Amino acid sequence: MQISNHSNGQEPEFQVEGNIIYSAEIRGPSGKEQVKHSRHFVVARKGQQWKIRTTNLNEGSDFNAIAYDEMGCDGAKIFELKQFNENSPGISNVKNIISTQGRVRHGNALSGLNIDLIYPVWIAYCSSSHFLSRNDNRIAAPLFMTGDSLGVIVPPTLSLPARWKLNDSNFVSEITWQSEGKELAEENGTYKLHTLPPPFDSGFLRASFETKDWVDFNEMRLPGIFAVKIYFPNQMTGKFDVSCVIDAKVQAVHPLLNFSFLPELTKKTRITDTRYRLGNNCGGLLTYGSLSWMTEEEVEAKCKSLGIIYEKQTSQG
Repeated sequence: MQISNHSNGQEPEFQVEGNIIYSAEIRGPSGKEQVKHSRHFVVARKGQQWKIRTTNLNEGSDFNAIAYDEMGCDGAKIFELKQFNENSPGISNVKNIISTQGRVRHGNALSGLNIDLIYPVWIAYCSSSHFLSRNDNRIAAPLFMTGDSLGVIVPPTLSLPARWKLNDSNFVSEITWQSEGKELAEENGTYKLHTLPPPFDSGFLRASFETKDWVDFNEMRLPGIFAVKIYFPNQMTGKFDVSCVIDAKVQAVHPLLNFSFLPELTKKTRITDTRYRLGNNCGGLLTYGSLSWMTEEEVEAKCKSLGIIYEKQTSQG
């Protein structure tokens, strides 16, 4: 594990944009089919604060229902936004649909992969403080999480032994995740670890991240091209195959201007606030409509005025 200070002695400030492409080969009714999903990404970072937006580029595809996803972090909390495409066939004909969803949660690190492809971008540009603060070698693997709804808490993800290297500017050069022979699966609403059958029960390479080229900006070396590979155990052949590949390439790097870590709310948004649970043993999540991201003081004042009983959470989950 390589640990070093930023080469210019300053906290990183930059804005990077580029494209990221997910590709996988799946077995369908007519045989093997190639699935691709591409997004444009913009990531802005100021020290421990960051914001990432990925915008759907697959016009006319099954992914067209989502216009863009955005996440921002102030160093202690993560704010998530999902904007649905109001012109897509599945949404445009629905009356009174809430086309914008948000979620607030504790933490500063992402948990796993979703079709928004934000996780690989976060690994590339915003994960240095997470890696430098680790006191063990276990980190969340870039595996798809069950569910993609912002109306629930973040599902558990699989934390695996990993080896990584950072460059002199504290950006990731490479990561490898090793399976321990177990997989996480949902069973009757709960998540359990299941042991894989031999020979996969002894472990194998589960995923990898590699920066293939660098971009120099303001005395920093930022990832210019990076790739993620995810492997799965093929029980028919007894080997592990590439499940999917995610490739990203930078198009431009800019100085940081007018930065805010908060995703912009352009309309009333349904926000699930996992900093709170509803009281009276309800166990439900606090959800409200808002035109802005509310502070904890504002949320608690609103609950008090409405007579809502809540329990404040100190960590995600």
